[in-house]
Amino acid sequence: MLKTPKDLSSRDVGAGPGQPDELLLSDRQYRLWAEMLENKTGVRIATHRDDFVRRQIVRRVGELGFDDVDDYFREVSQSGAGSREWGVLLDRLLVKESQFFRHQASHNFFKTRLMAHLQSPQQEQRYSVCSVGCSTGEEVYSLAMNAFDNYVSVGQAPGFSIVGIDVSSEAIESARRGVYPNRHLDSVPRERLDRYFSEASSGSMEVNAVLKKRVGFFVSNMFDENCPGFASPLDVIFCQNVLIYLKNWRRRDLLNSFVAKLKPGGYLIVGPGELNDWQPEGLSRVAYSGIHAFEKPL
Repeated sequence: MLKTPKDLSSRDVGAGPGQPDELLLSDRQYRLWAEMLENKTGVRIATHRDDFVRRQIVRRVGELGFDDVDDYFREVSQSGAGSREWGVLLDRLLVKESQFFRHQASHNFFKTRLMAHLQSPQQEQRYSVCSVGCSTGEEVYSLAMNAFDNYVSVGQAPGFSIVGIDVSSEAIESARRGVYPNRHLDSVPRERLDRYFSEASSGSMEVNAVLKKRVGFFVSNMFDENCPGFASPLDVIFCQNVLIYLKNWRRRDLLNSFVAKLKPGGYLIVGPGELNDWQPEGLSRVAYSGIHAFEKPL
């Protein structure tokens, strides 16, 4: 049975075979972990992060009192308790980094196209967006601020929803709270801070309820066909700083799957440089300076 922190005694974490500093992860063992991470999430570990990932696995083995890394691997590979422990380990292994209005040109494009949609007599009532690999929520709230501004400017009640998905339960919990240190808000204009945030405590701000009502966050794998973010056809899929972690064939499979999830006339927005010499089948490249986006024909 997989041990939990409350099961640990001083013997489990003290000196001895289970002590993190005395455990080593062989190349064979590390390959198994790397393969499991890629098979379960699609994420490929960058070479420069190998040592970090090794340390995190070994540290967790020691915390749980295992004497052997292979025993821990077998436990994590099982369903049930193993699945829960896999989620804990994922939170340690994956980079949870995001910024408000990262790559401003992409956000400008999103706002421009949403405005065109709102001014169209054929507009649908709800505008649906999914942010893939949303991390701690900055991207989702940035999109929501842009959308809210647009609806207000044309005198319409907000009719949009934005869903963020990420495999990290820790990141999603942080996104749902919507509380950010002031230093993370430097890229948010003052008028938007006043409109969409309130002071949470000394040195931090919280996203207001009016904006939180328009968004949702889910722990989910982007390859999962039952992902809540893809429950209905989408106007926009925002997928930035995600594809760089995938092998080419996984990247192509993922993006081709997005085609079916977009409404006719919908957009896929990816990070600059993430797709240089290939485009998803069934989409056409958008001509807009400084961005990398594709449109699904009407």
